[in-house]
Amino acid sequence: MRALLISAAIFAACSPTVDAQDRQSDGLNKIAERDLREFKAMLPGVYDNQEQVYFQENLDLPQDKRLPRLTLTITPDGNGFKAVTDSPTTGRTTEARLEYFIKEGQIQSRETREGQADCDRIFTRNLEHFRGEGCGGAVIASDTGFVFGDPDRPFKMRRAQMFKCWVSPQKTDGSYAFYNDVVLHDQGGRAWVTGDDHPRVGLKIRNVVWAAGNNRPSLVLYTYKGDDEDKAASYAWTSPDEPRIGINLRWMQVSCTRGSDTITPGINLKTGSGQ
Repeated sequence: MRALLISAAIFAACSPTVDAQDRQSDGLNKIAERDLREFKAMLPGVYDNQEQVYFQENLDLPQDKRLPRLTLTITPDGNGFKAVTDSPTTGRTTEARLEYFIKEGQIQSRETREGQADCDRIFTRNLEHFRGEGCGGAVIASDTGFVFGDPDRPFKMRRAQMFKCWVSPQKTDGSYAFYNDVVLHDQGGRAWVTGDDHPRVGLKIRNVVWAAGNNRPSLVLYTYKGDDEDKAASYAWTSPDEPRIGINLRWMQVSCTRGSDTITPGINLKTGSGQ
């Protein structure tokens, strides 16, 4: 009997009380709530796997190992988010609603497509990224982008940064047209400008991180002319952390600035030279 009483006393001393369990649960919920706030603040943006697609072609990967290009745009939508995925390869667009909440001290998500709950995930925080398990696979989210899909060949979606550009193509009479507030992003974002008195011109920006070799990362501005959307007419590059990039080809001038500010330069539209 004495042994039973001692064992019971030890068990009672070592076992958490209901109040202790509640406090522990409250503590876990508070940590999860902080993590969820930071996670939701991180989510909105544009994500693209342009670099992955470019280098799988550049490295001559077998066709069955290649992934299509995707652009993922996440925007706030009420208490949740709207996620729109565009595939330039297939021309397909899909839309989903993402909701995040705390349950039992964990971040959980629910994805809804066409009004029907599609799948749920549980997220855990690991230093600077969040890992979600469920929906038949894992997703890793950080402030640099997303990784998801088949573990052997996952989609690697890099967060894009927006640029606002002005474009000045040369007209048939030798003067220059001018277009402001041309918006594109640095993960292969494109923009085209057309006019009755000048050729169709285009531009693209990439934040290049080389998949192999020792070349340094670069911010690259490509220019296009006419109907050829594959081969760039010319390009310029700079350090990836530079806030501006531009080019003057005589038949077109372009200047792009990181961010959303409108830049209006002093341009001599007759000669194309700066005032």
